[in-house]
Amino acid sequence: MTADGRVEFGVLGPLRIASGDTELEVTSSQSRVFLALLVLNAGHQVTLYALADAIWGVSLPKNPRRAAQLCAVRVRARLEEIGAADRVVTCPDGYRLDVAAEHTDVGRFRKWLRAADSAAADDDADGELAAVTSALEQWRGDALADVSSDVLQREMAPGLAEQRLSLVERRIDLLLRRENAADLVDELVTLTARHPLRERLWGQLMESLQRCGRRTEALNAFHRYRLRLREEFGIDPSPRLRALHTTILTSRTDAEPAAASVSLPVPRELPSDTAAFAGRAAELSQLDALMPAMDASAGPVVAVVTGTAGVGKSTLVVHWARRNAEEFGDGQLFVNMRGYHPAQAVSPERVLARFLRALGVRGEDIPDDVDERAAMYRSIMDGRRMLVVLDNVNSSDQVRPLLPSSAGSLVLVTSRDVLLSLIVTDGARRINLDLPSITDARKMLARRVGGERLSTEPGAGDDIIAASARLPLAIAIAAARAATNHDSRLATVAAQLKEGLDAFDTASTTTDVRSVFSWSYRALSPEAARLLRLLGLHPGPDLTCAAAASLVGVPPKQADHLLAELARANLLTEHVPGRYALHDLMREYAVELVSANETHAERDLAGRRLLDHYLHTGYAAAIAINPRRTDITLDEMAPAVHPEEPVDRDTAMEWFSSEREVMLAALDWASGAGYDSQVGQLVRVFAGYLERQGFWTQLIGCYQAAIAAAERLGEPIPQARAHRGLGVMYARMSRADDAYRHLARALDLYRDADHLNGQARTETSLALLREQQHRYPEALEHARRALEVRERMDDGAAYADVLNTVGWCHALLGQYELALDHAVRALAKHQEIDNPVGQAATLDTIGYAHHHLGNYAEAIDSYHKAVGASQQLGDRYHTAVSLINIGDCYEAMGDRASCHDAWREAELILDDIQHPAAQQVRDKLRGAAA
Repeated sequence: MTADGRVEFGVLGPLRIASGDTELEVTSSQSRVFLALLVLNAGHQVTLYALADAIWGVSLPKNPRRAAQLCAVRVRARLEEIGAADRVVTCPDGYRLDVAAEHTDVGRFRKWLRAADSAAADDDADGELAAVTSALEQWRGDALADVSSDVLQREMAPGLAEQRLSLVERRIDLLLRRENAADLVDELVTLTARHPLRERLWGQLMESLQRCGRRTEALNAFHRYRLRLREEFGIDPSPRLRALHTTILTSRTDAEPAAASVSLPVPRELPSDTAAFAGRAAELSQLDALMPAMDASAGPVVAVVTGTAGVGKSTLVVHWARRNAEEFGDGQLFVNMRGYHPAQAVSPERVLARFLRALGVRGEDIPDDVDERAAMYRSIMDGRRMLVVLDNVNSSDQVRPLLPSSAGSLVLVTSRDVLLSLIVTDGARRINLDLPSITDARKMLARRVGGERLSTEPGAGDDIIAASARLPLAIAIAAARAATNHDSRLATVAAQLKEGLDAFDTASTTTDVRSVFSWSYRALSPEAARLLRLLGLHPGPDLTCAAAASLVGVPPKQADHLLAELARANLLTEHVPGRYALHDLMREYAVELVSANETHAERDLAGRRLLDHYLHTGYAAAIAINPRRTDITLDEMAPAVHPEEPVDRDTAMEWFSSEREVMLAALDWASGAGYDSQVGQLVRVFAGYLERQGFWTQLIGCYQAAIAAAERLGEPIPQARAHRGLGVMYARMSRADDAYRHLARALDLYRDADHLNGQARTETSLALLREQQHRYPEALEHARRALEVRERMDDGAAYADVLNTVGWCHALLGQYELALDHAVRALAKHQEIDNPVGQAATLDTIGYAHHHLGNYAEAIDSYHKAVGASQQLGDRYHTAVSLINIGDCYEAMGDRASCHDAWREAELILDDIQHPAAQQVRDKLRGAAA
C-alpha cells in the first residue's frame, strides 16, 4: 500500500487493483465479477441479489445469498495481501467498496466528463478538449475485458463502450474546429471500419476529407455508408448527413442544404413548469438519453412515460421539455388528450387540425378527411426538429395519426396505460414512472411547504409522506393543506390525513385522488374491476397470479389476463416478476370499492378461498421439504381455489421465502376475522420454515396467536402444541425462564390428555433447554423419559430422534462412547426410513463424539455431512452450529486457516439471522487471531 494508503481500482479495460507499484492479480472469475460490480458502484451499496445475479446469472446456486457472502470472504482475503480487505464493507443487504471515486478509473472518467461539460457550457473549447482527452486516457482497453459475467457484459459494458465512443466523436468534433482535418483522416477510416453503422463517424470522415481537399473520397464515403444502410435495413441516411452530402456536392462551406427552406411559424405550446418539481433524477436521465437516440434514428423517436394515476407523469415531461426546449429549434407542440377525463377524450382529428393551425396552415386549407390531415401534418413536419408532447393518452390509436414520419422529431406520450401496441408496432420506448423514493418525496414536500418548516418537524413530514403513499398528487394536496394553514403544525396535518382518501378530497374532479382513481377504474373490463375490488381484501403486501385466481375464483389463465389488464392501466405494479402489488392509497380505494360493491357473503367467500390457497399451498411446501411430516391436518378446501404445487425442496423453500410476509399478514387477518382453527393450521404449516431460516421473533408472535386461538376454541391439544413451540423458540433465544414456563404448561396439557407423542416431544424440548443451561444431568433425565415414552409407541423417526438426544446428553457429560453408541443406532434408523432432518442432527452428534475421542478425521467427515444435510433442508441455524463444531475440530488439529474459514462462514449465517451466538463466534475468531 502506498504511503497515503491509496489503492487504485480499474474496470475500463481488464480488472486492475494496484497499490503503488504492486498490482494484485485476481485469478478467480467469480471474484473478478464481485470486485468489478463494486468498482462500478464505488461508494454505494450493491445488494446481495445484484451480486449473485452478476456472478451466476440464471445458474444461481441453491443459496445465492450465502454464496455471495462466501465470495466476499474470498475477495477480502485476496485484498488483505495489499492491506485493503477493509475496503469491502458489509452493508445491511450487501457490500460497498469504500473508496473515493477518484481512486477508480471509471470515477475519474466521469469526473473528466463533467469537467468537459462544464467547459463546454463556458465556451471554453481548450478546456473541453483537455478534459475529453483526460477522460479517454482512463481507458486501457475494452471495459470489463476479463470479467466473465453475462449480466455485466450485457447491461454495463455496452453503455460504457457507448460513452467512450461518444467521447471519441466529441474529441474529433473539437479537433475539426481547429482545422486539424488531415491528422484525423486515418483515425476516422479505422473507426468507421470498426463501427460501420455509426453515422456521426461517417459524417466526421466526410468533413475531414472535404477539408483536406479530397472531395471525391468524401462523396464516396457517403455512398458507401448509404449503400450499407440500404442493404442491411432498407433505409437512407439521416437528413443531417444528406445535407452534409449536398453541401460537399455543391462545394458549399457549411453543412446547410443549398436550397432555402420555407419560413414556417415556430410554435411554443409547452405549459409552464412547476416550481415545486423535485427529484426524479433517474427518469430525467432516461429522457436525456432520447436526445442522442434522435441523432442516430432514421425516423422520429417516440417515448411513452407510463405510471399510475397521480404519479406525476405530466409534471415530469413538462419539466424536462421546458429544460430542453432550446434543443427543438423548430418548435414544441403540446396537447392534453384527456384520455381518462370524465368528459370525452380529444380525438386525433381535432388535434391534427389544431397542430396544423399552429404550424401555419390556414383554417380553410385544412382537409376534412383525417387521413389527408395526417398526410399534410407529416409533410409539414418533415425535416423539422420538433418536440411533440401528447399528454394523458388512453390508447395507441389516439397517438398514431399524430406521429411524424421523418427523423428529427421527438414525441413524448404520457399515459396510465402501457400502450404496448405502440411499443411493439411503432418502436416506442417505455419509461416507467414509479412512486418516488422517500428521499425524492421529502424533496417534493419541502419544495411545497418550505425546507425550514419541514426541518423543524421531520417526523411529521415523513408521516405526511406515508399517509400520501408517496403519491405525488397526494403529497401536493397534503402540502396545500399545510400551506393554507401555515400557523398549524405539520403533525396536525399528518393526523388529519389518517382519515384516508377523504383527506385528499379537493372538490375538483381533476385533482381529487378518489376521482382520479375512479377514471381508471371505470375504464376497466367488468372482470378486471372485480379483481381490483377483491384485492382490497388481500392482507399481504403482494400476491401471485395463483393467489389472485383463488381470491376471485377463476382459473389461473384468466387471472393472468386480468392482472395484465390492471398492470397495463398502472393500477397495480409487477414489482418483481410474478408478484403484484397496490400502493397504499390504491389499496384504500380498493377497500372502499369492495365494501360498497360486494356483499358480506361474497367477501367472506373470497376471504376463505384466499386463506385456503395459502394453507394448502403451504402444506404442500412443508411436505416437499420434509415428506415425513404427518402431524398437519387441514379442513376441506373451498371450491375454485387454485393452490400452487411446489415440486421439490428448492421450489418449496423459494415459495416460503416469497410468501413469508404474506403468510404473516394472513395469520393476523385470520386471527382478527375469527378463523381460529385456521390460525393454528397456518402456524403449523409455516413454523418449520420460520424456525429453520432463523425468523424466531416472528415465529414467537405466530405461536402466541396460536395459543390465543386455541384457548378461544377450548381445545387442549392445539394449546399444548403452541405452548411447546413457543417454549422451544424462547429456548433458542436464550430466554430460559419463559421457555420452561411454556414447556411445563405444554407437558401438563399433554399429560392431562394422555397424549404420548406430545409428552415425548416436550420432554425432548426440556432436555435441550437444560442442555443450554448446562444442567446436563437434568437434560439426560428428560431425554430418558422421552425415550421411555417413545418405546411404547410405533414411530421410528421419533424414536430415533430421542435416541440421538440421549446420545447428545451423554456427550455433554463426557460419556463419548455411550454417546457414539446411541447416535450411531439413531443414524441407522434415520437412514432406514430416509429422514433427512434426523440425519442432520445425528451426524452432528456423531461428529462431536469423534472429535472428543480424538478421531478428528471421522469427526470432520461427519460434521461436513451434517452441514450438507442442514443446507439441503434450508436449516440455517443448525448449518451454523455444525460449522462452529468443524472450526472447533480444526482448532484442536492445529489447522488455523480451516478453523478460521469455518467460523467465519458460521458468523455470516448467525449475523444474517440475528442470533446472539454470532458474538461468541467473533470471540473465537479474535482469540484465534491473537
